[in-house]
Amino acid sequence: MNRREEVQIKLESVRAWLQRNRLEALLINSQANFAWLTGGGENYVYVGDAAGEAYLLVVPDRAYLLTNNIEVRRLQEEEVPGLSFEAVVWPWHRDGDAREKMAGLCDVSKAVSDLGALGLPKVPDGFNELRYTMSPPEIERYRRLGQDAAQALEEVCLSFEPGDTELDIAAALSYQCRKRNILPLVNLVGGDDRITRYRHPLPTVNPVRKTMLIALTGRRHGLHISLTRMVSFGPVDSDLLERHRAVAAVDARYILESRAGVTIGEVVARALDQYSLEGFLQEWELHHQGGLTGYAGREIFGTQDSAHRLQHGQALAWNPTITGAKSEDTVLLTDSGAEVLTRTGAWPELDVELPLGVLRRPAILLR
Repeated sequence: MNRREEVQIKLESVRAWLQRNRLEALLINSQANFAWLTGGGENYVYVGDAAGEAYLLVVPDRAYLLTNNIEVRRLQEEEVPGLSFEAVVWPWHRDGDAREKMAGLCDVSKAVSDLGALGLPKVPDGFNELRYTMSPPEIERYRRLGQDAAQALEEVCLSFEPGDTELDIAAALSYQCRKRNILPLVNLVGGDDRITRYRHPLPTVNPVRKTMLIALTGRRHGLHISLTRMVSFGPVDSDLLERHRAVAAVDARYILESRAGVTIGEVVARALDQYSLEGFLQEWELHHQGGLTGYAGREIFGTQDSAHRLQHGQALAWNPTITGAKSEDTVLLTDSGAEVLTRTGAWPELDVELPLGVLRRPAILLR
């Protein structure tokens, strides 16, 4: 399947969704949905906003790219080349023309928008489910992203020295990501006592002396990848080693329980039981557990009430924590089980043995 075929299938899925919801037009403006529908195109300039600088308008017989004269050439040549989106353009200094242009292409009384843009009502609940299950080309992009992100993070973990600041290390990770065309949306670095004090240690000027936790969520072609690693200079404190072993067991339970046909809530409930078996019953209450990922860092955060039923081709990033320790990778559900996308084979691992099976999880790297 080439990119044009991928996009055509997605356009057909959007049109079928419109028909089911008795609608005639969908306006897409979010960075996430733009990337999804275009097979990896990007419409952002300012990454900190959910909205991008261009719209996609899908109607029963056509699809349009709506944007201003600043963006149109780059978008056509670099983001949607050869795809079936007809360009509709207005002068950058007349943003008010956008709604007028859109109104000339569809019946606005039967149109919705993913972000409620241009005065349209927001899409009904359930629209984002169209992007949850990956197509074969998306899976291949995801696999490449997983390897690149893991290599970037592991390279940093092997290269920093005691006394380097958390900000130095975070800067190195940003560099390794950007040279691989990955946007480091979450770049957490915690050293020594900050690991036990904070679940989300934003990097500071504090130097890392002995122990470090580093976590990344990166984005490329709209897809999000997440992983966490821990490093120790010299032998690991026995208490931390036990906590890390325990959280790796919880993480393994999450991954092994994640199967097609099971709800996210059922997976969470079973993994919380593993917290209890490891002797850390209440720790899950101190940090979210991760969940379904893809075109958002977390499409669905996992709780015991999550009713979403997993399918093959969906991705998950579980991230259980036990004070001072964390375990996280991104996995893809396949016919043969959960495939760890962020495993390079170069990082030290430990075997976690559970009744469901044996799973290798990242160990603490000793340097």
